[in-house]
Amino acid sequence: MDDAQRQELADLLKALGEFNRLSLVYELCQCNAPQNAMCLCECCSVDSSVVSRHLKVLAQQGVVQMEKKGRERVYSLNRSDVADRLRALADQIEG
Repeated sequence: MDDAQRQELADLLKALGEFNRLSLVYELCQCNAPQNAMCLCECCSVDSSVVSRHLKVLAQQGVVQMEKKGRERVYSLNRSDVADRLRALADQIEG
């Protein structure tokens, strides 16, 4: 793994390492359809503007995908990519 790949992994782990962002990821794991920020507020004890900022960080790291539907933005978990990236780390740890 080169330096750029390690930096990407560090950025992913940093994004997932914040309690509310990880809570959002867990909430999205339970959803079968994309969700807007208002629906996701229930899993965290923060308001929608804070949830939107957390979702922006997760989107920048490729953890979630954002899609605009009219004036609404909906988010879905990028399951396979995140799982692959975390699995690659686990494989490195196991040797």
